[in-house]
Amino acid sequence: MDFSLSEEQELIVKTAREFLSREVVPRYRDIEYRGYMPRELFKGLASQGILTPNISQDYGGPGLSWLVATLIAREVGYYDPAMSLAVYMVVNNVWAKMIETYGSEELKEEVVARVARGDRFLGIASTEPHGGSDVANIKTLATPGYDHYVISGEKVYVSGVKDASEWGGGYFLLAKTRPERSHSAISAFYLPIDSEGVEIGLFETMGRIGISTGSLRLKGVKIPRGNLIGEEGKGFIYATEGFTRARTLIGAASIGSALRIFNEVTEFVKNRELFGWPLARYEAIQFKLAEIWAELESAWNLVLKSAWALDLYSENKISRSEVFKLSAASKYLAVERSFKAIVELTQMLGGLGYTRESIAESALRGVFSYMAGAEGTPNIMKMIIAREILGKEYRPTPL
Repeated sequence: MDFSLSEEQELIVKTAREFLSREVVPRYRDIEYRGYMPRELFKGLASQGILTPNISQDYGGPGLSWLVATLIAREVGYYDPAMSLAVYMVVNNVWAKMIETYGSEELKEEVVARVARGDRFLGIASTEPHGGSDVANIKTLATPGYDHYVISGEKVYVSGVKDASEWGGGYFLLAKTRPERSHSAISAFYLPIDSEGVEIGLFETMGRIGISTGSLRLKGVKIPRGNLIGEEGKGFIYATEGFTRARTLIGAASIGSALRIFNEVTEFVKNRELFGWPLARYEAIQFKLAEIWAELESAWNLVLKSAWALDLYSENKISRSEVFKLSAASKYLAVERSFKAIVELTQMLGGLGYTRESIAESALRGVFSYMAGAEGTPNIMKMIIAREILGKEYRPTPL
């Protein structure tokens, strides 16, 4: 494995870091505490290649490797430890990439190119009210017509519903084109949010409030047949490809968030005195910081290996099983260790950590969203890892 970068790649990451430092830090409180994402910042992320780093130059993206995109995702998490910007990056980048990979030329021009320019928002709509990880059991149905599909159902915990409706855009939507409970009955579509019959609802979330979260109610929504992504019955395959890529970027952003709090707390304990000594002189603080650094560094190296594997997978040089296993492991370990680290670091701040004067509490709430289940719960990640270790015949569900 070689994670070294060329001079050009190093410059790309450095430029992203400088942009995020300059443009995000002054806006942090507006984004996180007021729930306001400036449209010009969204477009700025696109213009810098931060929003969709993996989209090819043919459709307006920079066409970066997954390793470089992962390094950028860590910077995004570092400068917005509350993780709102990480969501914008992950959903727009990954699902645009899935449309670029499997969609028609018309969809690539209509959707991918516009997302890469920052003119449109693109998200994922898969989770339903009765369950999230049991994708084969979704109820949303796409009934085929002569030149269209009619879609009815409901999606929940959908990122960016307000942003998409105000800025324009839509969703990579999973729906069944046959009613039976089977992965092969699931197809993927591009759903414009302004389609007739789409109703949105908004949820109040405890973290990541710089991006809206809500629901989509689909009441007989008619979309053209050309909005089918790839082939009928292949939607589950396309979605798992997307989630595998998303999990690596999420792991990177979570590590970035934890590192930001680590650096803030390190400076705090150097300057905070207790009984005449800086907190940093106490062994309990030193040992805990050492433990946290080692855990974050080990998790980060697993994330890097997952990104490296994604690039090999893109070139058909590594198995699907191996890349799925590494991606799930990186998301599981990076998120868990980042959350644990932020909790322990916040405690070192004492009373300050329980106030909004410190960004630690917003990082804690943001990273927890991925502990709660976004892009798969920790137990689902363990199931994926175990399935790839033991073989599909030992999976706990008869799918």
